[in-house]
Amino acid sequence: MNASIKTRIEPELKDQAEATLSALGLDLSSGIRLFLKQVVLTQGLPFPVTLPTPNTATQKAIADSYAGRTRRASSVKALFDEAAKG
Repeated sequence: MNASIKTRIEPELKDQAEATLSALGLDLSSGIRLFLKQVVLTQGLPFPVTLPTPNTATQKAIADSYAGRTRRASSVKALFDEAAKG
């Protein structure tokens, strides 16, 4: 006998997951079953769960912002023109 699991997720996420699993030759139920088997086998999540770390350029931009080392652009176009120059 099988047990049922009900959950609510965004339709777009479901569609994307179904497409990805289909490319792997799996349906959604098989993908969920595979995930749950891995949870049991690993006694935890079968992948690392971490917060994303900003890259070096983003970390510098954040530090510059906090230190007041930023400039204001007169417009969005001016901002992009400046960025394109390097």
